[in-house]
Amino acid sequence: KLSQPSPLERGPHQSEWGGWRSRTMADSTALKEEGNGHFKAGRYAAAVESYTKSLEQEPAQHLVLSNRSAAYLKLGGAAEQSLMDAERCVELAPSFAKGYSRQAAALQALKRWEDAIKICESGMQAAPDDALKKMLSEVRSRHFLDKLQGLWHGKVSDELGGYNQEMEFMEGNRVQVAVFGRSVVGTCSLDCDPDPHKLTIQVPMPDAPPGMPPPPPVPYIVKLDDAGLHLCCPAGPHELRPMKFAGPGYCHMVRGKLAMEDSAAEMASLTEDEKLLLCAKEFKEALPEQTLQDLMPNDSEEVGREKLMAQVKFESSMFAVKNKFGDNLMTRVLEAAKGDGPVPACLAKSSELRGLREKLVRVELIPPSSPQTSSAPTPAAPPKAHAPPSSATPAVPPRADAEKGGGSAAPAPQAPPAAGGSSWVIIAALAVSAVAVVAGVVVWQKRKR
Repeated sequence: KLSQPSPLERGPHQSEWGGWRSRTMADSTALKEEGNGHFKAGRYAAAVESYTKSLEQEPAQHLVLSNRSAAYLKLGGAAEQSLMDAERCVELAPSFAKGYSRQAAALQALKRWEDAIKICESGMQAAPDDALKKMLSEVRSRHFLDKLQGLWHGKVSDELGGYNQEMEFMEGNRVQVAVFGRSVVGTCSLDCDPDPHKLTIQVPMPDAPPGMPPPPPVPYIVKLDDAGLHLCCPAGPHELRPMKFAGPGYCHMVRGKLAMEDSAAEMASLTEDEKLLLCAKEFKEALPEQTLQDLMPNDSEEVGREKLMAQVKFESSMFAVKNKFGDNLMTRVLEAAKGDGPVPACLAKSSELRGLREKLVRVELIPPSSPQTSSAPTPAAPPKAHAPPSSATPAVPPRADAEKGGGSAAPAPQAPPAAGGSSWVIIAALAVSAVAVVAGVVVWQKRKR
C-alpha cells in the first residue's frame, strides 16, 4: 500500500491540484443538493440541469446518476436518457440496489417488460433488497395488465344468468364493465405472485343513497393464453376466491367487441302484424314466472342471492327481446297490454296479447284494475320508422302494490337510462356470485310511466 505524501513533501503543483480537487468536490456536492431541492419541488427540468452540472465536475457520482435518472423519468419522454443514467449507475456501484430499481423503472416506461423483470432478478442477486423485491412483483403485474389492455367479451355460465358481458381494460388500472347495453367504469388490481394470478374488480354505485356502503370488490383468478382470457369468480355463498378455472364462476372471454345477435334477416321476412304477435309472445316469455322481490337488509345471503339472480335473468331476457324487436315495437305491444295505448288490430283478440297481459298482472307489474284491453281494435297511428335500438329497454309499468304506497314491496324492475342510474345492474351482473354484494346492492331504479 502506497503512503500518502505529507504536506511538506508535496510540491507546489500537488498542493494546487489538491485545492482545486477540494473546490470541485464542494461545487459538485452543492450542485447535487441544488438538484435535490428542485426535484422535491417538482421542478424536474431544473433538477436535470443541476445534476448535469454536478456530473460535469464529478462524472463518477453514482448517486447523482441515480437521481438524474429519476428526474428524466418524471419529465416524461426521456425514458432512454433515464435508462442510460441507471445503467451507468449500476456499472459504478453494482451493490447499490436503487440503481437496479431505476433501470427497471425506465424499462417499464419503455414497455420492455421482460428486460425489466430480468434487471430486478439480477439486482436481487447482486444487492438483495425489499424494495427491489416489491418492484419485481409490480413489474410482473404491470406486464400482465399491459397484455390485458383492450376489449374482451364472453358469456357467463347459465347458473349465473347466462348473459354476455364485455370488459375493457384501460390505462390507470381502470376497467369498463358492460352488460345489457349499459356500462360502468371501475378499477382493477392484480397480483401476479400467486399461481393462478389474482384479479380484483371494484365498481362504484354512484346512484346509491347517502350512507350506503360501496359494493364489495369481486375476486377473480385470471390467466391469459392463446385461447383468450380466462376468469373465474366465486359462484355461491360462503365461497372464497377460486383456485382453479372450473365451475359456474368460470368465464372464457375473447378479444374484441361483442357481436350482437343479428335477427334482421328473420325480422325482414315478417309482416308488421307478424312482428307484433311474435313480440307479444316473446315479451311474455321474457317475464319472470314469479313476482320479483326487493332485496331487504335482513335477507339471508342465500335469499338475497336468489333475488339478485332473478333480477339479472329478467334483465338478460328483456335485453334480448329489445335487441330483436327494437324499442318502438316493444313499446307499442306494452302499451296495448296495459290498455293505455292504441291496440293494433292483429293484437286486439289475440291469445298473445291476452297471455302477456295476464302474466304482467300475475307477476304484479301492472295492477288487475288496469283498463281491460278492448275486444275491438283501437285506431292505431301509422307505424313509425324503427329507431336504432338504444341502451334502455322500454319501461315496464310499476308494481301494483308499489302504487298503493304500502309495505316493502319493490317497484317494478326498470331499465335505467344509459348514462348513470344503471350501475346496480352492472354490479349485480358482475358480482352476482359475490355474497357480500347483497348488502351493497339494495337500490332499485324507480321510473314510472
